[in-house]
Amino acid sequence: MGQDNNAVSWKRVIILAGAVIAFTIGSGFATGQEIIQYYTAYGVKGLLALLVFFVAFLYYNYNFAKAGAEEKFEKSNDIYKYYCGKYVGTFCDYYSTIFCYMSFWVMVGGAASTLNQEYNLPLWVGAVILVVITTITVIGGLNSLVDAIGIVGPIIVVLCIAIGVLTVIRDGGNIQAGLDVIANGTFEGAKDGETIKNAGSTWLASGLSYAGFVLLWFASFTAALGAKNTKKNLNYGIIGGTLAVCIAIILVSFAQISNINTPSADGSVYVWNAAIPNLILAMKIWKPFSSIFAVVVFAGIYTTAVPLLYNPASRFAKEGTSQFKILTIVLAVVGLVVGLFLPFKVLVNYIYVLNGYVGAVLIIFMIWKNIKDTFLKKKNA
Repeated sequence: MGQDNNAVSWKRVIILAGAVIAFTIGSGFATGQEIIQYYTAYGVKGLLALLVFFVAFLYYNYNFAKAGAEEKFEKSNDIYKYYCGKYVGTFCDYYSTIFCYMSFWVMVGGAASTLNQEYNLPLWVGAVILVVITTITVIGGLNSLVDAIGIVGPIIVVLCIAIGVLTVIRDGGNIQAGLDVIANGTFEGAKDGETIKNAGSTWLASGLSYAGFVLLWFASFTAALGAKNTKKNLNYGIIGGTLAVCIAIILVSFAQISNINTPSADGSVYVWNAAIPNLILAMKIWKPFSSIFAVVVFAGIYTTAVPLLYNPASRFAKEGTSQFKILTIVLAVVGLVVGLFLPFKVLVNYIYVLNGYVGAVLIIFMIWKNIKDTFLKKKNA
């Protein structure tokens, strides 16, 4: 959308699609916790939640990219003022910065839980490793971030799809039984009143919430990409990345449904209530595979954690300055403490879900601006 060029660079399309995938697939997605709460918990109606996400995700990313290309914002966060006006836009600007930082806490919790569940390492080990390498990366600058996460993203989504395909092929006959378990609430190992966590009271609320919280990540990111890439390359990249993510969600969700009461190796948790349900699925395919997948999940968490820490640091200090480095370290240490203090499932459920509704409201502002602009063009035609 930046340059008027009809030629499509498929290499660039793949990198852009990979960046979209990697930014979407953080700790919540790769671990399977996000998919459990937003889709699997609703049984077959999870497909309707996914449809809501698919339409909303394509709609707002196309709009962000178009606005970024045409307006050439001085700061990519100005995208909020463009759609919501000065006052609401300013609020959304600061709110999205805070949300990105809160999402960094989720990454810390995901890293801690991943290494703990797979390798029985203390929770602080995974959290400290993630915080250290993320801090070093952010302090070093983000010039090559898109290319870096564009490589890791497809690897993760391919593995997620592989887990889904292999599991559905092997256990597809158990899908109906799994749907019955979810519908009737007959979960193995459930204590009094305990049930599967969900993201909202209905599948519609869940789909809007998922689209909403991802919107807060993508607004400034996609606007910046719009100013630096051709229209066709970026549009194809967005479509390709979105399709890949949705296919992975469908496959992993049905894999989880077919194994909803499958226990972990030590029998302490099940797919429905595990912090990292995808590791149980990977282990069931082949024990060494879960160890490999845990490393890849950790890499995916890292690629998402970097921009989530960079966003608040760069919002209040200029990249490369001593203030920027100090602020990055302080934010990283606070994130380490919070990520270890609150359980991973709680972090995903509260931070993602509540902020998702704020993002859904922003979609309404976007639709209203699109309608106003359309009428204005017709009036001036």
